[in-house]
Amino acid sequence: MSGSRGEDSYKGVGNQVKESVLSERLAFTGRIAASIAHEIRNPLGNVSIAAQQLKKAYSEDSPWSKHIEVIIRNTERINFLITELLNCARPPELNIRPHDMHGIIENVLDSIRSSLSTQWIKVIKKFDAKPSIINVDREHINRVFLNVVINSVEAMPKGGTLTISTSIEGDFFMVKIQDTGVGIPEEDIIKIFDPFFSTKSMGVGLGLSIVYGIVVSHGGKISVESIWKRGTIFTISLPTK
Repeated sequence: MSGSRGEDSYKGVGNQVKESVLSERLAFTGRIAASIAHEIRNPLGNVSIAAQQLKKAYSEDSPWSKHIEVIIRNTERINFLITELLNCARPPELNIRPHDMHGIIENVLDSIRSSLSTQWIKVIKKFDAKPSIINVDREHINRVFLNVVINSVEAMPKGGTLTISTSIEGDFFMVKIQDTGVGIPEEDIIKIFDPFFSTKSMGVGLGLSIVYGIVVSHGGKISVESIWKRGTIFTISLPTK
């Protein structure tokens, strides 16, 4: 794998996701999520309370304790999945404040520094010299960058190069996150932001759907281009005004 290829090699290869199609899919997911979340959470809450009561009734060395722990862990997992489903289906509540975008990106890289080191991933930063302070919800935008960067890292299990570039283009702050990983098959690119679509064996398929919703809620756009077995570029555009 090489990090020397230019972004021009991607032109015409990737498929940009059609916003109207995605919006329709997310709206449908929202209707489904709203209708089932309440129905699932009520009985799930009863199961969780019952399991907690059972846990108190048995000592830690009881053979039943491990089975009770399994019930508790799985009810928590189901509740988490319901929350994630709702998060990807409804617009997030934003706490908009001026924030330094380069600072947010640096914090994301710092949080996964050990993974970058152990996987022999070289990081190249090409930050625009202009001020990078724009109005965003820091927590949500941090989640956007973290999710995309982690996807890039996971796409390079044998090492590679992660390049993060920023620029100001018109009224938008642009962030390009490029990896030299395994890439995305062309037929999968159009589905990459769909709820429950995942190429990972243990993936739930909600991470990028949530990312898409956050970016759109900020009035921005996100697109992906990829060459199979050569790498992927995510482009995130956020309004500066």
